Amino acid sequence: MSPTPATAVGGDVWAGGSVRDGFDHAVVGAGLSGLLLTRALLDRGDEQGGPAPRLLLLDPRTHLPRTTFAYWHCAPTVLDAWAIGSWDSLDVVDVGGRQHRAALGHWRYTAIDWTAARADLLAEVVADGRVTFVPRPVDAIRDGARSAAVRFDDRWTHADWVYDSRVPQPAPSCADLQQSFRGLWVVTDDDCVDVRAATVLDFSADGGSTLGFAYALPVSARSALVMAVRIGRCPDVPDPVPAVRRVVGGRAWRTIMEESGTTGLVSRPSSRRLGRRVLAIGVAGGRVRPSTGYAVTRIIADSDAIAASVQQHGHPFDLPPDPRWMCTLDDIWLRAVASEGAGLEPAFVELFTGAPVESVLRFLEGKARPADLLRVVAALSPGPFVRAALHRTPR
Repeated sequence: MSPTPATAVGGDVWAGGSVRDGFDHAVVGAGLSGLLLTRALLDRGDEQGGPAPRLLLLDPRTHLPRTTFAYWHCAPTVLDAWAIGSWDSLDVVDVGGRQHRAALGHWRYTAIDWTAARADLLAEVVADGRVTFVPRPVDAIRDGARSAAVRFDDRWTHADWVYDSRVPQPAPSCADLQQSFRGLWVVTDDDCVDVRAATVLDFSADGGSTLGFAYALPVSARSALVMAVRIGRCPDVPDPVPAVRRVVGGRAWRTIMEESGTTGLVSRPSSRRLGRRVLAIGVAGGRVRPSTGYAVTRIIADSDAIAASVQQHGHPFDLPPDPRWMCTLDDIWLRAVASEGAGLEPAFVELFTGAPVESVLRFLEGKARPADLLRVVAALSPGPFVRAALHRTPR
């Protein structure tokens, strides 16, 4: 559990008094995207050598439930310091229980304790004298020609640029795909957990009609996070217990913590530019890869790109678009998931066993070269994807 911001940091924490009316940047939300962007803007400000940028950071959350983020990467990242596990091999388990292990070459698959990382990053940025942290929710954002403004506690505060990480909460709908997940942190009394590889896909413990799988992050020989995932229109909450039994090899185990949630998988994100002075970031800015649900490295790169745009062009909007091929293939992939359900499970196994793993990872990161795309496409049975591409009715 992270401490409250007022006791965790020694910087400028608003406690109900006055707040200056003019900032260079206002970041709404101190989650992954908000904190990494704040950090990147501060770092770029250090490089410029001009007036120090003034940042307003707003988020009412003082405590977060335990959350684990995982990502693959081929270079060090700012989050590696909070790693609870890092692996150079991945396992894929097919429906029949056969295990396929792939060495990652110069890539790594890393899991971090985001709750601890968030507390430390929040303490770091708020201790910076250029940041004012307001632990209040933002209830409105107003765009303008020369500045924007955020409202909290019935007061408006202006900033040159506003970055909004709040995800809109639409009415419950089953029109698009959702990814429902539930995970158990488990411990055993014996050394029975294989720590040599993370299991990224395990189809052996799920028998539903919609697409379902589990993944396992073995932190030690006696502990692991085992997460069950189900993807569909309004999917049921999946049960991770069968996958836990496989991970511990039938040994006795006990649960010490749970993680759960739901993520929308939409391949048609709305425009990130919310006004002349407002930009959506993080999940709200479409940084979750719709075909995989992964976002960490995309948010890291996006934060650096926004800060670079501000430094070089005086505004945050000069951002590289997602590759056209990626958007097209993501849409086809999600259509196939929606129409094929559990019948698409063999394609996931084909992906990791039929193509070079580095080509697969570059493809999943959105950094595939033409040769990588050819290898990935050649590894997949074409039927489900041809049907999905031809069947373009709403999912």
